Amino acid sequence: MRKIIPIILAVVLIATSCHKVLDPEISVDPYAVTCDYNGCTFDVNVYCNVDWTADCDTLGITISPTSGKKNGSIKISVPATKSKSTQVARITFTAKGEERSKLAKTVVTIGSYPFIGVDIEQLNIAAEGGGTQFLLTANREWSATCSNPAFTFSPETGGVNDNIRVTADANQTGSPRECIITFKLKEYPDKTAQIKIVQTSL
Repeated sequence: MRKIIPIILAVVLIATSCHKVLDPEISVDPYAVTCDYNGCTFDVNVYCNVDWTADCDTLGITISPTSGKKNGSIKISVPATKSKSTQVARITFTAKGEERSKLAKTVVTIGSYPFIGVDIEQLNIAAEGGGTQFLLTANREWSATCSNPAFTFSPETGGVNDNIRVTADANQTGSPRECIITFKLKEYPDKTAQIKIVQTSL
């Protein structure tokens, strides 16, 4: 019995020394993707030496498949958005080793939905003349026009949100007058906003 025990220990030691722990390695391509507000679908190639899983920190984005063995690829589908601000989603790939895990990520930047608007529908200027102002909100570059040259406003173009100042001299025409200011996004001219400025007469 005493002779058998050393033999068993030797076998165990040999078996243990022969087992090499595989260090997980993983990388992905692409590691950064940009989608516009209409959404997008793209593939990510996974390069790995062990089993791996994939998940996303943003609801609505689908991943197929969500796991794999060694090298492979997955399809990512990003839905259209109505968000007025840019969003960032992170897809995390986890390589699962025996003793530790290793991560890789693909970062998805989702463009904002084009938006322009004003916080009020109509403002008034006194018959004696003067000015008024309002807030324009936008997430793209914009330009504006006025339907009546008796009114002036500034600024006439801008990048994002801005306070718009409108002025008019005394109205001595004998009847009220008005101006429709129309704002348009330069990149999306169908996205517009309007406000009416009314001035009574002396």
